[in-house]
Amino acid sequence: MGKLKKGRRNQKARLNPIGTNPKASSKDEKRDENTRQSKILPLINKLKSTVANDRSMALGAITVLAEDDRMRSLLLKEKLVSIVMEQCLNDANDEIIVESFGLLRNLGIEEGYDVLKYYWRSNIWTAIEAAIAKIQTSYKYLVENGANPAGNKNDKSKVQLLYDFTENILSLIIVLASGSDDLYESIFDKIDPILKFVSDLLTSEISTTSGFKISTKLFNSLLEFIYEFSTESEDFIRKFSLDINFDFAKLFAYVEAKESHYNNLTRVYIEGIKFNNFEVLSQGENKYEVGTQFLSNIFEIIVTTDLELLKKNIHAIKNPDNSSKPIQKDANTLETDLSKGYDLALQTKLELTTLEVALDLITSLLEYLSTNDNDEPLNLPTPTVEVLLNKIYPSLVELNNFENANKGMLSLREKILVALNNLTWLMLSNESLPVAWFEKSLALWDLIISSANTSDVVLQKNCLNVLWGITKSLGPEVRSKLQPSIVDELIAKCQTIMEKQNEADETDIELYLSIVGFLGNLAPVVGNTQITSKISQFLITTIELLCNSTVTTVTSPAKIEVVLEAINVIYEIFGDIEFDYDYEIFVQQGYLQKLSLLEPKVKELYKKIDKNKYPHLKAKGEETWINLGRFIQYKQSERA
Repeated sequence: MGKLKKGRRNQKARLNPIGTNPKASSKDEKRDENTRQSKILPLINKLKSTVANDRSMALGAITVLAEDDRMRSLLLKEKLVSIVMEQCLNDANDEIIVESFGLLRNLGIEEGYDVLKYYWRSNIWTAIEAAIAKIQTSYKYLVENGANPAGNKNDKSKVQLLYDFTENILSLIIVLASGSDDLYESIFDKIDPILKFVSDLLTSEISTTSGFKISTKLFNSLLEFIYEFSTESEDFIRKFSLDINFDFAKLFAYVEAKESHYNNLTRVYIEGIKFNNFEVLSQGENKYEVGTQFLSNIFEIIVTTDLELLKKNIHAIKNPDNSSKPIQKDANTLETDLSKGYDLALQTKLELTTLEVALDLITSLLEYLSTNDNDEPLNLPTPTVEVLLNKIYPSLVELNNFENANKGMLSLREKILVALNNLTWLMLSNESLPVAWFEKSLALWDLIISSANTSDVVLQKNCLNVLWGITKSLGPEVRSKLQPSIVDELIAKCQTIMEKQNEADETDIELYLSIVGFLGNLAPVVGNTQITSKISQFLITTIELLCNSTVTTVTSPAKIEVVLEAINVIYEIFGDIEFDYDYEIFVQQGYLQKLSLLEPKVKELYKKIDKNKYPHLKAKGEETWINLGRFIQYKQSERA
């Protein structure tokens, strides 16, 4: 069974910065019906045409239209997925089959789990295996005959179609696996033939004797496949290295020797595959030295990105000269008209993907460097600190500033904030805070406050996580940065979430947890008894409400996390009689009695945690409950 590594599920389902802008949802049903009659149904009907060219043009037009949220919704209502799977995948025309797999991939990215689960239940894996067998036969012929068509237009077209077919199949597998844990495990159980195919194709490519060479785009698709699966699963790395016996060292040497032949996306995938292999197979030797080198290499890749040029290209793609008309053209010319600017879109997507993968890698490397099996503070070497503060931090800040100034046009704000969060907590985990981090974290506070001005709950959560780490790092120094109104605003936000507790989704509860962590760490250092009292009462109320909730243990381990975090920050706020607010708040407001009444409820909460489903949460719950009893005893004796 493939052991999942942390937190990269559904990587593909992010906003597409160069996709078509969603249409306004305020238009009435009459407009949708007009669109259905004039554009959607003619294209759907052409998929059933007896003329292959009509089917191909319709499929191409549908693929472009499906980038638009409204159009995609209308297409799906006409049973598009069923038609594509039942008819187009079995078409006699190879081009239609190739485009059909590409369309299914795109729909899976945009629509997520429900559509992907439908694919799986409709036995798409059988179609994938048949496609792989067909592709393998074609490559075997090309490799054995050294076919690399240079002048024959028909041969070049056939080879390009084969490349597209391979890319669409591999990327569809990645998207399927990203849908959920159960889909991933189902695919992992059947993945061996796919691994053999990928291994054989790469081995042929890096062989000095092979006369057949694939395109850089396809080469990147093969690397993407290995990178995505090796990021998700340690077992995948072992299977590919040991069972399939693929020679990664030869691959790395080949790319290094021919670096000028490849682009930044190739390089960043190679760094990712190297890191994933190192993390699983090296047993941690030279951890800081190797991790620092990876970070430096990634920095050297992303620093070459011209953000202003990227901005210009995205604008050109989203606002072509004929942007006011394309989706109003006749269905016969739609596919041709909408596919203009393909090369620019391809290059722009390549640069965006490079940044996206680089940010994921930076985030993973920062997490990797922060892990310490012996629970002692880290001792980051000076070269590591220098790379973190002089290369990684400025790069993340520059990207964040660019996104803020351009309304998040790259759709990378979440990834940037998660990377900044990991950097903040890595600095905090070090035995001593680097002097240079002090000024940078004060500046980071201002940056995050400006980024937090958003209605996006996920971005709010990520901003608060960074502020939480900065507060733990700087302590009383954050007073000069704090706007007191932020405390009231965050508590009010939590009250709103609690009012809809049974309907609150996991994202809301995760935001609540981040607010608890941030405010709980702010309370002892804010230097204002009134604010500390307000935060403390908020924490106690949170514990009381969630401990009394009948749904907390049944439906949401995230809610239990909130309770445990709230209790643990109470320990920090009132951990010393010498705190100048301790008597006024803890004693005069009867916190000892409140905690004593809560203790049996916390015990009941912890006892209900399923240790098989949530072993770490169970252990944390037990530890928190035991510490609560000890804390109550300590506070009872403190003033005795």
